[in-house]
Amino acid sequence: MQLDPRERNAQAHDKQQERVANSSKLEEMDKQIDTMSVQEITDNLSKRNSDYVFKMRKLLSDEGYSDQKIDTEMAPLLPDILKAQRRGTPANQLYGAPTVKANSIIHKPAPVQKTPFWKKLTDSTLMFMGALAGMYGIVGMFTKTSSATNRSTGGLISIIMISIIWGFALTKLNDYMRIPKGERPKMGKTIVYVMFVIVVVFAVLGLAPFIPAVINPILPPIGLIIFAAIALGGRYVFRRYFHVKDSIFAPSLPPRPSK
Repeated sequence: MQLDPRERNAQAHDKQQERVANSSKLEEMDKQIDTMSVQEITDNLSKRNSDYVFKMRKLLSDEGYSDQKIDTEMAPLLPDILKAQRRGTPANQLYGAPTVKANSIIHKPAPVQKTPFWKKLTDSTLMFMGALAGMYGIVGMFTKTSSATNRSTGGLISIIMISIIWGFALTKLNDYMRIPKGERPKMGKTIVYVMFVIVVVFAVLGLAPFIPAVINPILPPIGLIIFAAIALGGRYVFRRYFHVKDSIFAPSLPPRPSK
């Protein structure tokens, strides 16, 4: 016997209201679970879920995790386990087997530690300093240029100033490029920024010949090569001492997770 359309609509409406009521009830229970202590949550777990938690703790302990570390790792999982339990979903369906979830905790990557800007700037500056001095030294062995040209490009202060400018500019630009695409500055601003840096570099090159030779000495080619070696060696020591992992050409790698 077919129901009258009005009766079918009434039944569908009642079922919809029942689902809404059940959903509201579950939301209220979820809020209560969020305020419960770890011990209260543990006491409310089913035997099956309690066994799951016990196995998880045992697996982490076997890997050398301390009780405090285990408590820290399990704390965010327990509320979700109890919430899923109230919906009829056991922990092994929520997270997979205890071995699977334990392995995901043991081998999870540690948060990437951001390198302070001053360290990245120093690293970039030393790199440019070594590259520029080495290039000018090699070129100087095979060419002869005027003293004014030498002072604008191969002068010691010129090399240091240009290295600082390029180091700062490319470190900033690299930081911009690592920002998610939707949050990056507009391309027009980036182009203006690059153009501004180029203008500053050429301004430094233009003013360098007017800096007294006492302040901006011109090193011979071999002196520039030695200076380049010192700069690159200093960069190597700096990176090792301050544990700098990233550079303007490569992102940092996450450190190994600690137990």
